[in-house]
Amino acid sequence: MSNSEQPDADHTVPELTEEPELTEEPGLTEELELTDETAVLDTDEAEQEPLPAAAGRRLRWAVVLPAALLVASVVACGSVYLFLFRPDQLTNDAAQQQVLTAAKEGSEAVLSYSPDNLDKSLADAKSHLTGEFLDHYSKFTDEVVRPAVAQKGVKTEANVVRAAVSQMHPDNAAVLVFVNQVTTSRDRPSPALATSTVMVTMVKTGGRWLISEFTPI
Repeated sequence: MSNSEQPDADHTVPELTEEPELTEEPGLTEELELTDETAVLDTDEAEQEPLPAAAGRRLRWAVVLPAALLVASVVACGSVYLFLFRPDQLTNDAAQQQVLTAAKEGSEAVLSYSPDNLDKSLADAKSHLTGEFLDHYSKFTDEVVRPAVAQKGVKTEANVVRAAVSQMHPDNAAVLVFVNQVTTSRDRPSPALATSTVMVTMVKTGGRWLISEFTPI
């Protein structure tokens, strides 16, 4: 190579002996680290944040609903007792037997009296009666029975030979009674037998079955 072809020292290409250093973008690393820390803080705050209102309402319903169901079941049981079980108890065979006994005793007391113990007989009869029929019986005995007993010595004795419940409810009932009634007096000392059928309406008052109507049929 001639001197004219030798390369210029000032234009010699340097050898790449070292790789260029990568310069980190200013602020990028801090931003990533800050973002990570923020995420951690947000997670901690989320764990410590109280339950939202909707979750609180669900919790209250979880407590209130079972209590409401319990109250509803108690009310339902009470309703079954009042409307089904209790009426059955008040109209069963034992209750019918009670009303039958009261109707028999009351009917015999109403249709029986004698000169020997008239006041006692009438008072006993009135103890089996109630309402308008009690008023009617009191008036009838004062105006008709007392004079007949005093003037003619009328004596009558009634006996219920058969009775049957026609209708039965917890507080009222209808009883059909068949009555034999024997009557004597000073004018007719020989016993006269009369038979009658009466529909007796019973009502329950103060725990007792009393006669409110007495209708011959």
